[in-house]
Amino acid sequence: MKTRISIFHKIGYVCCGLAVTLLLGACEEWLDVSPKTQIKSDDNFTSEQGYKDALTGVYLLMGSTSAYGQELTYGMLDAMAQYYTGMSTSNTYNFDAAFDYSNSGVEGRINGIWTQMYTAIANDNELISRIDGADPLIFTGRNYHLIKGEAYAIRALLHFDLTRLWGESYLVNPQHKCIPYMKTVTADVTPLSTVSEALANCLADLSVAEEELRADPVVGGSQENADVTYERDRTFKMNYYAVCLLQARIYLYMGNYAEALQAAQKVVGQRTFYFTPDAEINVAESYNRNRIFSEELVFALYDTQLRSRYSTYFTSDNQSSLIMSEPSYQAIYELFQAGFSGDYRYAYQTQELDGKNYSTKYMQPTGGNTQYLFRLPMMRLSEAYYIAAECQLKLNHDVEAAITLLNTVRSHRNLVDGLSTALSEGDAMEEIRKEYTKEFMCEGQLYYFYKRLNYEQIPIPTAVGNTVSYSYAMPHYVFPLPDDEVEYGGREKD
Repeated sequence: MKTRISIFHKIGYVCCGLAVTLLLGACEEWLDVSPKTQIKSDDNFTSEQGYKDALTGVYLLMGSTSAYGQELTYGMLDAMAQYYTGMSTSNTYNFDAAFDYSNSGVEGRINGIWTQMYTAIANDNELISRIDGADPLIFTGRNYHLIKGEAYAIRALLHFDLTRLWGESYLVNPQHKCIPYMKTVTADVTPLSTVSEALANCLADLSVAEEELRADPVVGGSQENADVTYERDRTFKMNYYAVCLLQARIYLYMGNYAEALQAAQKVVGQRTFYFTPDAEINVAESYNRNRIFSEELVFALYDTQLRSRYSTYFTSDNQSSLIMSEPSYQAIYELFQAGFSGDYRYAYQTQELDGKNYSTKYMQPTGGNTQYLFRLPMMRLSEAYYIAAECQLKLNHDVEAAITLLNTVRSHRNLVDGLSTALSEGDAMEEIRKEYTKEFMCEGQLYYFYKRLNYEQIPIPTAVGNTVSYSYAMPHYVFPLPDDEVEYGGREKD
């Protein structure tokens, strides 16, 4: 009898050794996939380098265009958040913006996200299974703890985003069965977890990660140790403060404002990551400008393909361009108010093109400071402030504390006139929404904001003179399961 298996189990735990080899020149045989989809990788986990290579392979999978390299940042999710109001009518992302899941292009992107994310999870699970039983003595320094902590944190991150995409909002239905939470390398069909169960598993994985990553050099106030190679550039790793920020995201998603505030305050109070100095942003030479606000990236993926991808979607007005209408940009950045045109996010992260605007956040100029290049934002310092502000409103009804947190971020964006602390709670919450809209363009986070709070309509602002009017998109927040997952995995299709 022929055995049917779901799309996840048909992945076969795809070998990412080739991708790693391109960077490292070692680990061609990191994963050797057998006909029965079992991984034969004993030889690759006999040394510390094998574990490093395996973890690098997982990060590379996360950076693919089907995952955070496009669709989960500036691609599909930002289209659904209604950023790209100036797109050509022939742009395929118009179907995403309309939540048309029956469209073949949209369906293909959804299936690609599912497959790529679970491929990364499968490889991550193999690493976890190996390091859980590994001899710590084969590792130098604190690398055993760093690698293990990162691996558990990545598993939580990937499953959380899958839950946010395929599950109903926790606010709406925490018992909705949405995704399989994969903790082992197995060919068996894994039952779907509810939203609540998946988030509990995420937090359990993060508890392990947090404990392991107490050894992280970022806790001591440093992003790197020049004498220890693996401890360099912790912004490109799921470091301790990235774990804290992810905990804050998850608790906020669950409406647990006390725990979310506590986790966010750990990030707000640390001194390793800091707001980018004005002198790096408003520098006269465009090629030397820190558009990505690099010091604020608590976690980023290293993506050498950003230049070519940026050129495809953000440098001309054609059928592929992801462009916003000028009235929408004026409304988002509130240009009708005095002093708001100096907002660094408008002045240096956007550009006008034939009466339309597009993001320059991922522009990769040549000849400038290479420390600003190839950074794909996953978590920003500013998000911790926004989470803490919302928790102050929802938990403590403290508008003054919330506005103080928002004004801290805004002051580093060159908005020198602070918001009034006399705002109502509702108006303060609207200011948080507007900050998400300005801050996270091309990063995929605005869509999750709307879903978490179950916005029945996604607002599309347009500036007309000194006023703002709104049109609205009708969202459908739950991604359909891939057909193969339904047919072969015995799932029910929403």
